[in-house]
Amino acid sequence: MTDNSKFLILDGSSLVYRAFFALPLLQTKQGLYTNAVYGFTTMLLKVLEDEKPAYVAVAFDKSKKTFRHKKYSEYKGRREKTPQELSEQFSRVRDLLAALQITVVETEGYEADDLIGTLAVSAQKSQLRPVIVSGDADVFQLVDTPADVIFTRRGITQVERYNAEELQRKYGLTAKQFIDYKGLKGDSSDNIPGVPGVGEKTALKLLAEFGTLEGVYEHLDEIKGKLRTNLADNREQAFLSKELATIITDVPLDFMPEHYARQEPQLERLRKIYAQLEFNSLLDKLPQADGGQDDIKSETYRQLTMAEWDEITSSIRQAAAVAVYPLPTLASWQDELSGLALAMETETIFLSFQDKQDAARVFAVL
Repeated sequence: MTDNSKFLILDGSSLVYRAFFALPLLQTKQGLYTNAVYGFTTMLLKVLEDEKPAYVAVAFDKSKKTFRHKKYSEYKGRREKTPQELSEQFSRVRDLLAALQITVVETEGYEADDLIGTLAVSAQKSQLRPVIVSGDADVFQLVDTPADVIFTRRGITQVERYNAEELQRKYGLTAKQFIDYKGLKGDSSDNIPGVPGVGEKTALKLLAEFGTLEGVYEHLDEIKGKLRTNLADNREQAFLSKELATIITDVPLDFMPEHYARQEPQLERLRKIYAQLEFNSLLDKLPQADGGQDDIKSETYRQLTMAEWDEITSSIRQAAAVAVYPLPTLASWQDELSGLALAMETETIFLSFQDKQDAARVFAVL
């Protein structure tokens, strides 16, 4: 049963990235890379099944430069260039989300985290319960929205659930202290500098004793040795780091819950995407094309190569009726075919084209 108060907010950028590195570099017969799409899709479908939200949104980073780069030009400056094998998969993820009729949110100049924070606060003001899914620990600062955070600890299957109480139990921090924690120790993944010489343990110890970053500097004379010197010499850098780590929760979004209401997927479009990406296990689980509720059994369809095409031409010619469904490429829904789905009385065949000559061979029979 759907939970009418639950708003599920996914960090698309983080989850797609995590899926890419968690799974082997999968390719279709046509050479399309699919591991990030597949990993993200399985995570998404699992959390939808588990959480049963009434509202869903997926947030993405839209631009490489944000307002944080204006404050600190080296922000995220050490990140390696996104692999091309990953970059090309983001458009396929968006196509899949469109077929699932899930709203995508992205805004120039802001990161996905800022959109997530804004959606979470807006949802709470609308008496909805936000549940955030991310592989980025920065979202822990949103647990006092209040929001639950489903954190992908490792890969795409190992997750941990956090609320304010669990964050306090595991880290000894409140949501607001988590930002101070980042200000002190920095964050190498985002190239946030923090205070030199202050690592995780020292940051936690300082916050346990003085409460906040401001409290640390108010009691600087109580801190001894090199640590005091490092803190004193890097005061400005510490507060800049805290500012860079703080998620914005007032991005100008025209928030209306109905824009994020969960909808039934566009099954035919989803079926075509799954077929093209060769997600056969996911294709199995879709309802039948006639609208029935039984799952498509694996034996009712076959994925064929062109090498096997000649073996089935006689059965196609003898079939009483054959329904032909073109499979476009995800890059060009109108201009180019990647293959065909042929539905006959006893089975459905999915056939991938490598080039125009393959298409010509097939159409010569049809």
